Amino acid sequence: MQEIDLIIVGAGPVGLYAAFYAGMRGLSVAIIESAEVAGGQPQNLYPEKLIYDIAGLPAVTGADLTRNLLEQLAQIPHRLFLGEAVQKLEKTSTGFTITTDQAVRKAKAVLLTTGAGLLTPRKLGVTGEEALEVSGKLSYFITSLQAFKGEKVAVFGGGDSALDWALMLEKVASEVHLIHRRTSFRAHEHTVRRLEDSSIQLHTPYTLSEFTEKGVQLQKVKSDLLTELSVDKILVNYGFLTNQLDLIEGLEVTRNGRVTANRQMRSNIEGLYVAGDASDYEGKVPLMSVGFGEAVLAINAMTQVLTLDHAIRKGHSSSIF
Repeated sequence: MQEIDLIIVGAGPVGLYAAFYAGMRGLSVAIIESAEVAGGQPQNLYPEKLIYDIAGLPAVTGADLTRNLLEQLAQIPHRLFLGEAVQKLEKTSTGFTITTDQAVRKAKAVLLTTGAGLLTPRKLGVTGEEALEVSGKLSYFITSLQAFKGEKVAVFGGGDSALDWALMLEKVASEVHLIHRRTSFRAHEHTVRRLEDSSIQLHTPYTLSEFTEKGVQLQKVKSDLLTELSVDKILVNYGFLTNQLDLIEGLEVTRNGRVTANRQMRSNIEGLYVAGDASDYEGKVPLMSVGFGEAVLAINAMTQVLTLDHAIRKGHSSSIF
């Protein structure tokens, strides 16, 4: 087992950028990812969805963002282990031993960029949902917008993701209906304004009563009023239930399953850092752009305390190359 400076667990956007920045600082780095493809949620759950809140990129799809990050990462020496699940981390006198389902690896430091953990979509909980999912009529995320071309689509949800998908579906579907159980939306004001200016038909406050042969039956909240919609496809966007893996004994986590971090993104275990949606601290903002900054903080912090004689101590200029 050859010891390297840093192993990053998770090859989502934050993990990929963290690896690049670590290499730019002169650290030897490897990434371990349980999925067969790098890119995390943007690549695997919504590759065609546009992302608007990354500095310098007015709009970018999940697939293009992943492509850009991998191109950036290719500039530095690294190893990327895909389809390999981390099962256990053990603290040693020199760093960590990382046991996966395929190998045992050693590193001086570990950075967790595991996102929200294992994801399970929140379901409607209505009879017949599983059968519709199997048939392809109902889904919880979109991998191809073309599958909805010319279709009548019902979107359930009221957050940013649901509104974003509804606006993107408007471009390809024949009709888009957005159903939300409240009269107000949990989304950015700009997105809500775009929704109000669109042709999307809003149904608020309504919930799903039952599935019908032609589509869905909706019930108005706190009312007996029922409305039937004829739709071809259904998109449920109620978010995901999360479950962080218990990777190492003694790791402090918050009630929502995230890892407790300090201002340097260090956990309570020396040498173990965290960035992105896997982390939690006072004032935490769960944005990808924030996660990129957290990765920089973590790597800068570890270069100051670990035995990394070859690391480049000043890491705030791209002229390092």
